[in-house]
Amino acid sequence: MNLSNYLEAGFRRAIKKFKLAVYLWVAIFILALVAITPVSSLIRSQLGNLYLPENPLLPFELNLVEIFLANQAFFGPYLALLLTIILVAVPIFIFLEAGLFGRLLEAENRVNLNDFMADGSRYFWKFFLSLVAFIPFLLIFFLLFRLLTAPLTFWSSRASTEWPVIIAANLKMILLILLWSAFKLLLDLVRIIIVTENRKVIPAYASSLGFLKRHFFTLWGIYLLLGLTVVGISAVWLIIVRLFSSTHLPGVLIVFLLGQAYLLFRLLATLIFIGVEYSYYSSRRILE
Repeated sequence: MNLSNYLEAGFRRAIKKFKLAVYLWVAIFILALVAITPVSSLIRSQLGNLYLPENPLLPFELNLVEIFLANQAFFGPYLALLLTIILVAVPIFIFLEAGLFGRLLEAENRVNLNDFMADGSRYFWKFFLSLVAFIPFLLIFFLLFRLLTAPLTFWSSRASTEWPVIIAANLKMILLILLWSAFKLLLDLVRIIIVTENRKVIPAYASSLGFLKRHFFTLWGIYLLLGLTVVGISAVWLIIVRLFSSTHLPGVLIVFLLGQAYLLFRLLATLIFIGVEYSYYSSRRILE
């Protein structure tokens, strides 16, 4: 199979099971509402009398730091609420990803909510353990990133103008994206093997590392090509969004709808990524 075959197979699988993207979009929308409601209530109760200028001199992040310093009693409840939301959200997203991989990689084209929930339950603990086993790889990821960016950090710290700082920051961002895509590829492949071959977590990691040892650069190149396509479409979306004013109700509604459409597109892109990875993996495994 050539590149177009992998892309076509992944795209076709994602389109046939587009309903999975809708399930995820609905789940994220509901979770966002559930998370925003207590945060908004806390902010209104604690900082409802706080005055923020219409055109602040400081960036929003610095204003937020100033708010926390001036209202230190607010920091404790806010942090506790934030940690609670994260602890609740993590298992929910593991469940959703388990359902996503399970239904997307199933041979039959039928997709319904009951099967999606069943797959989420079936693979939940294996996906949870795959994340736990991924922690050492995360440590390697951060170590590699620090080592690779050390020369850039040293160069920008000795700069006498702002240009080296800007260039170094952009190069660091590119390195971060490239490194993370490589490690994310490993995690995706582990989960593909867990679902399609019913492997346990450690054997799935061993099989994934063995496969990537032989096919890493080809599969990573396909992954990056898809990523560049998503970045290009995202840039077009951003240009369109900036055409509408967010100071009036019609503009706000249009921006909101465009935002939801973009979220749905990103979820569809996730399906395509996984579909292409599976197409490449399954075809190469047959040849081996």
